[in-house]
Amino acid sequence: MKPEQHFRKPTSEERALLEHLLQADFPGRHELASIMRDILVRTLDEYDGLEIRSQVEGKAPIMKRIPVEAEAKDDDGFTIHVLLHVVDGRPVELEIYKDDGSRVKRKPSPSEFELIVLPPAPSSR
Repeated sequence: MKPEQHFRKPTSEERALLEHLLQADFPGRHELASIMRDILVRTLDEYDGLEIRSQVEGKAPIMKRIPVEAEAKDDDGFTIHVLLHVVDGRPVELEIYKDDGSRVKRKPSPSEFELIVLPPAPSSR
């Protein structure tokens, strides 16, 4: 865990990755994009995961904690995963990890990440 950091504006690289995730088609995407247009972030861990705090009021009608994720290969062949977490209609975290748990060797550009939207879980009735 990195030492306590203050919230800051996202870097251009962080902003580009978040905007790439919001290109996926999922329920509540437009509202979430609006809420995420003015955010502050702070680094959470050695993988450069981010805590997200929006400066915009409102809630997006998001039904799943992780409405969109993305994957790209690192130079060592292991997959890097990026997950956008939304709680109570608000963006809260950008989680980043690798399949083998090692550090990312080369951060792929946002366009290298394949977007994934998983279907909603079937209701159990």
